[in-house]
Amino acid sequence: MEITENLIMECLNELEKNSADKKMYKEYYEGNHSILNNYAMQDSRSNQKLIFNFPRKFVDNETGYLLGKPVNFVPKTDNTEIIDCIDRNLNHWDKEHNINLRKTSEIYGESYELNYINSEGEFCASILTPLEAYVLEDGTTERNVLLGLHRFRKRFDDTSYLDVYTDSEILHYTIDSDQKGNMDLKYIGKHNHIFNRVPIIICPANSERRSGFQDVISLFDAYNVLNSDLVNEIADHRNAYLIIENAKIEEEDLLKMKSMGIIQVPKGGVVKWLTKDINDSFVKNELDNIERKIYDMMDEVNFNENWASNTSSLALRNKLLNLENRVAIRQAFMEKVIKERLKNLFIYIKKKEGKVFDYRDVAIKFTRNLPTDLVGLADVIVKLQNVCSQETLLTLLPFVENPKIEVQKFKAEVDKIDFKNWGGDDE
Repeated sequence: MEITENLIMECLNELEKNSADKKMYKEYYEGNHSILNNYAMQDSRSNQKLIFNFPRKFVDNETGYLLGKPVNFVPKTDNTEIIDCIDRNLNHWDKEHNINLRKTSEIYGESYELNYINSEGEFCASILTPLEAYVLEDGTTERNVLLGLHRFRKRFDDTSYLDVYTDSEILHYTIDSDQKGNMDLKYIGKHNHIFNRVPIIICPANSERRSGFQDVISLFDAYNVLNSDLVNEIADHRNAYLIIENAKIEEEDLLKMKSMGIIQVPKGGVVKWLTKDINDSFVKNELDNIERKIYDMMDEVNFNENWASNTSSLALRNKLLNLENRVAIRQAFMEKVIKERLKNLFIYIKKKEGKVFDYRDVAIKFTRNLPTDLVGLADVIVKLQNVCSQETLLTLLPFVENPKIEVQKFKAEVDKIDFKNWGGDDE
């Protein structure tokens, strides 16, 4: 496919459109909900705006549930060198990177991983969002990446820059905009990269590539407004009016009364409040109903509810069944992203060290971040000793980050034991 400036401009226009559409999700995650701009204000009344930041809570919880424990790599063959290679090149940055990549996907519906070689010659990755990046796919069932755009600014520099990633080069442009918003590209250079493919990997939140909380935003807004109205009602009798009978009060006297807290009326005058009765049970039921629907729609569990202190890990997993199904889908997408990362890593290793590895020889193991019944797991591991390899069994233990290294440590300790003196001098 020929890369022309017209094609780049079309992609840049799509980037502008996507950025405008998806900016709202970032605002909601950061707590800038629509109530801040759309709440019905009333003069001389309390106008507090309460924000319950469910988007941040759900995105962080779901990401921690999937990636709170490090991703483990298990070789499918006898070639354990491949795990050493992955550990040496990724272990110092991939855990935090995976969490932030997944979190960004849940917020925007998709995120992008850019693989590159840093100034010290190390394989690295950075995260791009739909606010600053656009990826063009070929439209086939494989959804191969044809082109990637990254728009950015440098600190203390008002110029807008654009990097265009192809399968062999990175093209560099500056973007000039006139007063009407029309953009113009100025070519400033290019350089080659080593990957022989566009080094940008798409990480979707779901198959539709929609924000993880997009369907529940209206419920967030309703919950914020209802709670704000209730707080303001309590703060200043929001639906109350002052009735003065058998007396006439001038407007300036009303202001004095409000500031001084004193009302003077002639004999026979009556001052009282006309209030609107509120059905507390109705309000509480409505709040509980909205909150329950929010958790149901997000397949989340409300851990603020009273749970038995002796709830077993199996019972907890049953409670989390809907969330588990939701996260299992996310895991499939994340596994594909990591395999694409390994593919790029092994291209880098081949060019740097001359070694050839196949990403298909590695199994990727995810461990849910849940309280674990270690006694039950230990029993399972003992019973499977003669069925599975020790390295495979160790992947079941959540506190073992690298099963291969753990096996090596165990063997080293066994080699140091003097079995002749194990039972004492009498044996």
